[in-house]
Amino acid sequence: MIRFFVTMFSLLCFTITSQAQIKTEKIDFTKMSGRGIEVKNIDRPGVILLFDGGEAQYVPAFYDKKYNEEAALRMYYGNILTVKGINGKIKKVRFWLVTKVSDKWFSSLKENKKGAIPLNPDGKGVAIWESSGNGVDSIVFTTSRDIQARIKKIEVTYEIDPVVLTISAARHATLYYSNKAFTIPQGVVARTYKIEDNMLKLSKKYVSGDVLPKDMAVVLEADEGSYTFWMTEKQGEKDEKNVLKGTDDNSQTTGGTIYYGFSNGKRGVGFYWRKADGGAFENGAHKAYIAYTPSSTAQAKSYLVFDTATGVRLTALQESQIEDEPTYNLVGQRVGKDYKGIVIIRGKKYLRK
Repeated sequence: MIRFFVTMFSLLCFTITSQAQIKTEKIDFTKMSGRGIEVKNIDRPGVILLFDGGEAQYVPAFYDKKYNEEAALRMYYGNILTVKGINGKIKKVRFWLVTKVSDKWFSSLKENKKGAIPLNPDGKGVAIWESSGNGVDSIVFTTSRDIQARIKKIEVTYEIDPVVLTISAARHATLYYSNKAFTIPQGVVARTYKIEDNMLKLSKKYVSGDVLPKDMAVVLEADEGSYTFWMTEKQGEKDEKNVLKGTDDNSQTTGGTIYYGFSNGKRGVGFYWRKADGGAFENGAHKAYIAYTPSSTAQAKSYLVFDTATGVRLTALQESQIEDEPTYNLVGQRVGKDYKGIVIIRGKKYLRK
């Protein structure tokens, strides 16, 4: 009787944690040039400044030193400045204003949303708004009528919860968040996959600096270690062909008739049945799985393993199919069904016991 090597698998050991951090970002308008350049937004890892022309005839623009004007950001009456935390809370905002008319500029910048407490200027051209409690999502400022505010620098202190993912020696993990987009960190590659002709193939690749969109499950590849995924307001490019799904908490898989979980099995890192019949299972929080509906049950495979660093392929044939295929040993000689050891069938290696 022929007995084939039975696939065993273990769940990949990778952890996802949130670690609250207090960070400070400073935007220095005195180092920018371009008189009259419109300021739509200025994006930083955890802060975004949004400008709106409002009722003003002109949107905010820079003064330029070469025109003998003190370099600053000019806000006309009606201009609106929103200081917003990216998935974080604003703790404090400091403004460095043009000092020669500091009293006037201090009074011109008004906070028009509850939650931040304006503090008196410190006498050095700095005005401070400090949030009460645990911080606010955003603070909105506008200018007083008939007065232009001139801002040299803005410093924002905020608290954010980046996602820190620890990857094991297996060098692979999965990631999924339905409501958060991330910037791919240095040293990490994220991939999506599609199914064509009952084969799982590489669909799209995201590399360091790319934006991983919300609601996009991916397979990550990186050296062993911990990686910080910073959240971003940018949308990123979605992959509509991606067959990977995910869950935000420990939830039952849905969306298909055959289900694969990400594991490190005897045939390598890849997707394996968690149930004997490929049935639904409880998937881990923020992890990916595959939900597949084959055209016939005969085409259902019990595992999808990684072939190279850049893709995966559908490997093992069902045992009933393997029995009928021409079989060869490692030196290329055709062998019979009673041959024991490593055999090659359709160009793939199997262990026959």
